Amino acid sequence: MQKIQVKPGAKIDDYKAYGSLYSSVLDFLENVKKPIGNLGDCTIWMINSTAIGGGVAEMLPSQMRILRELGISIEWLVIEASDNDFFNLTKRIHNAIHGSGNGAFTDADREVFEKVNRENLPMAIDLINDGDIVVIHDPQPMPLAEMIREEKDVSLIWRCHIGLDDETETTDSVWTFLAPYLDYYDHFIFSLPEYVPRNLKKKTSIIPPAIDPLSHKNRTLNLHKCIGILHQSGIIDEDIRILYHPYKHQVRRVMPDGSFGSVNQHNKLDFIYRPIITEISRWDRLKGFKELMQAFIKMKIDNREKGDPNSLEYKRTEMALLVMGGPDPAFVSDDPEGKAVLDELTRAYQEIDEELQNDIAILLLPLDNPKENALIVNAVQLCSSIVVQNSIQEGFGLTATEAMWKRRPILVSGAAGLRFQVQDGKTGKINDDPTDIGKLMATLSYMLHNTKERDKWGFNGQLRVIQNFTLFSQLVSWLEVFSKAKQKLI
Repeated sequence: MQKIQVKPGAKIDDYKAYGSLYSSVLDFLENVKKPIGNLGDCTIWMINSTAIGGGVAEMLPSQMRILRELGISIEWLVIEASDNDFFNLTKRIHNAIHGSGNGAFTDADREVFEKVNRENLPMAIDLINDGDIVVIHDPQPMPLAEMIREEKDVSLIWRCHIGLDDETETTDSVWTFLAPYLDYYDHFIFSLPEYVPRNLKKKTSIIPPAIDPLSHKNRTLNLHKCIGILHQSGIIDEDIRILYHPYKHQVRRVMPDGSFGSVNQHNKLDFIYRPIITEISRWDRLKGFKELMQAFIKMKIDNREKGDPNSLEYKRTEMALLVMGGPDPAFVSDDPEGKAVLDELTRAYQEIDEELQNDIAILLLPLDNPKENALIVNAVQLCSSIVVQNSIQEGFGLTATEAMWKRRPILVSGAAGLRFQVQDGKTGKINDDPTDIGKLMATLSYMLHNTKERDKWGFNGQLRVIQNFTLFSQLVSWLEVFSKAKQKLI
């Protein structure tokens, strides 16, 4: 287990300086006075499984900086594991909670699950004191609750960021496997009411995830900064003068032969000159990358077969570029399933004709520098005509929130976490079935050609994020839970 140091960042006054956030900050400061007063001198401990990548790791630093500025003691611990069996198991648990896989778990699985957590226990026991509040995020560190409670008198909260808005044999099986660990928690937090198992509803609070508007992934980038990032990262390679040096590790692209090369090695991407349809996520079958690529290809083929070559719509479709981005496998050693999904997507890409390959870019984003990675995602989203999250299942989907904050028109599937964020026809478009290639293609085409509608969706989307999905609304809910935990009211 390691203790994560959070670097300095934006302060409360920095957020207040933005007119769009000013009222949210004032409301936040007023609403947290009472719960902060109830916390006393206890420390809040956040425990999860990674310090880099994923929504939890992205949200925690900003939350911690704001809470520390308000005088609250809060720390962050990350469990460590070198056993591939543990990562494979927790990925199966993750998928099963989403309703994917068979949900079958064994005594051997439980042994691996508990062994890794027990190996991480000593440092937690050394640091945590009686009277503290411990928040454990997602399944990976879940068994720690019982182990910590044997040694310390603390309040224990489990925060689950994933879920399925339905009960299936798979979800029933995984919740049965996790049931022995639930008894040791005082309270639970889920992202949506639909995700809460029936036996936990009376002990659960609902706190949707949220973004930090001033983080590197979401901060405002002027035109010159945006172009500079794209150049530094290797996405564009025109002979221009830029202020900063290129990044040490550049974005790579899947080549037609399946190898990885520089973005413009095979053909010029012309990134900033084309209508761009983008999905950025981890390489996961539940993210719907393959279906999105199939719909994009069908849109291109249908346009060539049925469209009017003299029309603007024909030309726009012909110029459209599909960008699918995810982690560069060179920087990820603990996600064998992610590599397998990327391999599947690569093989599908290799099977299409060369002309269509030139209109599709599978980009591998380096993870060695979290700031640079965040800025790359920010710049790519800002340059996109449409941002897509075509998830088969999605616990929430901060990528959609991020795009809406940037006033990018968003196309999402009907997965519960995405449907909760996007209002169809007002803040974006919802294509209910991400596997229905025909409907997905039709929605993509509609959005691509309705430019005024896209502007409207982008404007309304940013307003919805300001009202519902910034870290200030989230922190009010967190502090109310912490206050009740300290007073033993949960």
